[in-house]
Amino acid sequence: MQTETHPLLTSLNPEQQRAVVTTDGPVLVVAGPGSGKTRVLTHRIAWLLEQKEAPPESILAVTFTNKAANEMRERIRRLVSDTAASGLVMGTFHSLGVRILRQNPYRAEELIDLKPNFLIYDTADQLNVAKEAIIHERMDPKQIQPRRMLSGISHAKSEMKTPADVTNDAMSYDQELLARVYHEYERRLRDLNAVDFDDLLTLPLRLFDADPRILEKYQAQFRYIHVDEYQDTNRVQYVMVTALAEVWQNLFVVGDPDQSIYAWRNADITNILNFQDDYPETIQINLELNYRSTGHIVQAADRLIRENRDRIDRPIRTMNPDGDMIMLRELSDQNHEASFIVDEIRRLTQSGRTRPDHVAVMYRTTAQSRVLEEAFRRSEVPYRIIGGLRFYERKEVKDILAFFKLLYNPADRIGLERIIDNTPIGRGFGPRAMEVLLDWAREHQRSPVDGLVSMAPSISPRFKDVSPPEITGSARKAAERIGATLAILQERREKSTLSELFDEIIEVSEYREQFRNGAEDDLQRWSNVQELRTDMERFDTLDPSEALTQYLESVSLVSDVDAMDEGDAGQVTLITLHSAKGLEFPVVFIAGVEEGLLPISRAIEAEPFDRKPLEEERRLFYVGVTRAERQLYLTCATSRISYGRFANSEPSRFLAGIPAEAMKSVTRRDSVGSARTGRFSGRQSGSLASRVQAPVSFDPPSSNEPMHVLPEFKVTQRVFHPKFGSGLITEVTELKNDVELAVEFQRHGKKRLMASLANLEIVES
Repeated sequence: MQTETHPLLTSLNPEQQRAVVTTDGPVLVVAGPGSGKTRVLTHRIAWLLEQKEAPPESILAVTFTNKAANEMRERIRRLVSDTAASGLVMGTFHSLGVRILRQNPYRAEELIDLKPNFLIYDTADQLNVAKEAIIHERMDPKQIQPRRMLSGISHAKSEMKTPADVTNDAMSYDQELLARVYHEYERRLRDLNAVDFDDLLTLPLRLFDADPRILEKYQAQFRYIHVDEYQDTNRVQYVMVTALAEVWQNLFVVGDPDQSIYAWRNADITNILNFQDDYPETIQINLELNYRSTGHIVQAADRLIRENRDRIDRPIRTMNPDGDMIMLRELSDQNHEASFIVDEIRRLTQSGRTRPDHVAVMYRTTAQSRVLEEAFRRSEVPYRIIGGLRFYERKEVKDILAFFKLLYNPADRIGLERIIDNTPIGRGFGPRAMEVLLDWAREHQRSPVDGLVSMAPSISPRFKDVSPPEITGSARKAAERIGATLAILQERREKSTLSELFDEIIEVSEYREQFRNGAEDDLQRWSNVQELRTDMERFDTLDPSEALTQYLESVSLVSDVDAMDEGDAGQVTLITLHSAKGLEFPVVFIAGVEEGLLPISRAIEAEPFDRKPLEEERRLFYVGVTRAERQLYLTCATSRISYGRFANSEPSRFLAGIPAEAMKSVTRRDSVGSARTGRFSGRQSGSLASRVQAPVSFDPPSSNEPMHVLPEFKVTQRVFHPKFGSGLITEVTELKNDVELAVEFQRHGKKRLMASLANLEIVES
């Protein structure tokens, strides 16, 4: 059978087909945005299963989000049978790390001091441990910020540096402080039998080093290795992939250096740029055809990114029609910008041109979301923010999860303290009692939970020969109550489904009592608690001994994008540019396309010495542009509040890279209504480069110029007001030195305004 006519290949273009059927040796697929890389990955795995008859367990596919892994798995199941796809090893790097550690529990405990029931701490718990480490080293957490220390520790782990390595490499007092905190932080994690996200990558490598037979086992198993988004790998991930692929050399990586935007997460773009140096036999395949976006958007993106040097040069192109021109809007400030975005979205949705859930508003910094959210809240346009407080990070959800984590890992002192501080059963158990309990645990080499259970009125036989902690006074009654509660839950854990155990926790902890007053906030929080139970029901079909392990892992490894509910229709998405990678929307607004925001100011400051930060900022803008399918709006403000003060803003230098024939610009008008020579005037006929590179003067007009040159307002003309938003002119009355306008605003009804004072913009319909 000719490969071109095989059902797995008929829907693919020639480059995609070549990527699918090239199964032996190292392959680098440089996949531009919207070029069908997920289709290539899934069809290739299906090809291996069907045509190469590869056992599913011999195929490894690594992605950067659970969402991407789940989507790939479902697509493969549709291409082949469920049975054929059931043994595939597919997930994120972190889930692969967990898999390796869980599959080798005894060697992990023996060689790297990690017990099988370890917990994966989220960022909040990691910060608590870092704070404790800082205090232990006799430093003030207000001066030595835990978050900064945690960032330094993460960077060290991404480079596979131990606390001893950081100590030896320290060249300054700050680095010495980091080394001390890092050492104590690691010691405390091991005492808690917990790991952080970086450990899920570094500990498997330590296990491989300690016992090469474990590595050999996985090298033999994974004959075909696939890595998605290879440009986002860091040093540890690079080493892991290289080690696993060493035997078979069938390494298939897909990525795009033009979309490498996570250097701040220690991603290393050189991993993909140097792939052919690492594997001289590499076959490189370029996916250049963009199926997602219109011609104008693709043209703008292609021209924009060619300004960068660190890239694999190739064009991106499309067979789609040109579509609408990119709309560039200059607004007076961030409030004007937010009002314009909300009103334009309302106009598009009310006219039937799009739906709210087909629209995304993207921005460089989370600080920009505040003004945008206020504008959406005042309007009738529904919205959701991605990257805010996630479901599993909500206080009431973490309170209940603390019980499950403590039942799984009794060494989890962080979870125990949360239960004592935030649930009714902990009342009366103070800091002094906790000190006594922890001293008892260290002396007897047992968990704090054992100490509390030993104080329960009816204690287990296993504590008959152990004297309980000497907790006295009012705290003793609280300790007995906590111990009895935990003893009941320990007994029920092995026999109950997760939802049954959830019900038991709610009852014995009396957690429901704090929501009895019926306030709106309490009702919402209780609703979140109930939603958690629904979430757990997914695991009720599993054996109770496995369900808790799998559920806690799924909760720990979820990301912001994973948590996006695609079924939540009818809402505009507000999202940072970093979080938007991998997504697509018919209509995209990118707000704050200004110097100091996009590119961010620190990249501009670094430019004379290091061009890499500025190139990453350009890649970030490129990612935002290529999220748009049909329409793209770019907005910038002439002034913006920074650190509590208004400051003038300049349009981003990146705008100069967008060809004039692909973009239409609309300037604002000054406060007296005169037609100002805008920053983007003449945009249709020439380059913006000179305007972007040099500040634009807004000096007052000379005495020879008329001070009140008003535009020609007409009835039925659509206008925009910084405060009232979009409106339609219904009356125009000529006065001696001015014009009175009657405007019907969408949100504020009819207003009468003097044209010279109204700061109205004429909006092209």
